[in-house]
Amino acid sequence: MNLSPQSSDEQYMRELYLRFRKNVEENDNSEFYEQDELLDIYDYAQDEADDMIMLHVFLAGARLYPDSPFLDERKAFFLSAINDQAARRMFDRKGRKESALWGVLDLSLKNYPDGNPEDDLTELLASGRRFSCEAIIRLLDTLHDLGRDDLIAENIHILEERTDYPMFLYYEACETLSNNDQYLPTALHLAEELTKQEPFNIDNWVMLARIEFALEHADEAMAAADYALAIDPASPQARLIKGISMVPSKAHRAQAIEILSKIVSETPENSVAVKALAEAYRRDRKKQAATEVYLHYMEQNEANSFVIMDILKLHPSNPAPYLEVYDRYTGSNERRWLEVAGQLFNEREHLAAYEMLTFYHARHSLREGMEYYLRVLYTLRKFDTYRDLFQDICEQAVKAGAFNYELSPYSYLLLASCYLLTGCYDEAEQLTSTLISHPMPIPTDDLPEHTKWKGMLATLQYIRELAVNPRLIPSSPTFDPITHPYIPLPPKLQTPESPRPEAEA
Repeated sequence: MNLSPQSSDEQYMRELYLRFRKNVEENDNSEFYEQDELLDIYDYAQDEADDMIMLHVFLAGARLYPDSPFLDERKAFFLSAINDQAARRMFDRKGRKESALWGVLDLSLKNYPDGNPEDDLTELLASGRRFSCEAIIRLLDTLHDLGRDDLIAENIHILEERTDYPMFLYYEACETLSNNDQYLPTALHLAEELTKQEPFNIDNWVMLARIEFALEHADEAMAAADYALAIDPASPQARLIKGISMVPSKAHRAQAIEILSKIVSETPENSVAVKALAEAYRRDRKKQAATEVYLHYMEQNEANSFVIMDILKLHPSNPAPYLEVYDRYTGSNERRWLEVAGQLFNEREHLAAYEMLTFYHARHSLREGMEYYLRVLYTLRKFDTYRDLFQDICEQAVKAGAFNYELSPYSYLLLASCYLLTGCYDEAEQLTSTLISHPMPIPTDDLPEHTKWKGMLATLQYIRELAVNPRLIPSSPTFDPITHPYIPLPPKLQTPESPRPEAEA
């Protein structure tokens, strides 16, 4: 297979990688590869996270060049992901030629996962070793994984002196630091320098546009994207970042929708474009259009959980059709439904969590998530629904073969509050009296649980006092005896068998 001399480096490496992969899949060992070609194949396979091809490169290297150590450093790094000791044994072998890449491996083995690499980095940089592209990538990745982006930012100028590939260093450092909000200004400076030094490299302009957008510099991001599109009008990355950058601006939103719609039609699996297009419609108050964008994507991608979350956050008037699609792929996997509902609830999207769990319970019946569902109902002040559902659980429990819900004392406390708040005063008094006179067994040596029960007991007493004297219930529509500050009742209105909570404490 002849590689076109006009092919870019990226195209060349991909074609080489695919050629090698085809040989592996066909069990064909007749092809010959130069050492540099094997290195290129390995590096490309590493970017693709293709462990199988990485391993076969080692096998091909051992077969074609049995006495050459050119792959030793990569073998050691490969082993370090499996077993640190095996990698250390390779590092400690006699006759190993020193290099910056070996030095990076040593730094990683000494400090991963939570060590302080500062002294080892200083020693490595002072050694005078030259850094190859692979060594730069490995060092930046290691420092980033160790949470030391500060060392990357502080030592770029030293690394620049230690490499023959300063622009490669700038790009990789820029990409790494752009993932850390604290170092976005540093990444911006590097990206600007890249565009000055290599003004016709489209990747540099795309990187600059991404960082400008992350810094909320929408106009600057659009300008950088336009420079990239001047180099290659068809660039998918440049079109995408330009479209995304236009979404916040009302003046540019129509054009953003046009750009993003075209990207989604060309690559419907592009989740970033889908989310940006839906956000553009949402900002234009076209909620139906936004949900349709998400729905189409969800149907194409087996009901991605994050998409159903985004749809429910739009609060469609009828969420059932979207939950139907999610159910088609997820079914009765209660854990997955609970995880999504829990994340929605934690983001204060209480109604969305309720809609999700209500749909699931009607379709499949909640089991382990029932108590969580009850708490969602209470948070939304759906006291009637809470009361009726609890009653239904109790009625079902006595039937043969019924699921046994093991609800906590707290759920009974909430039930008592629901009785009170829905005017069922007799039921509230009866339930609280029962719970007070028959407290749950709490280990006396478990101080947190003991303290928690004392607090619940005080709240139960408060609810009972209000149930006996409902005219003293605060008239506020947001009153809740669970969270409302305790208001001592006048002594003459307290029931004889109901001591004041502070006396109990």
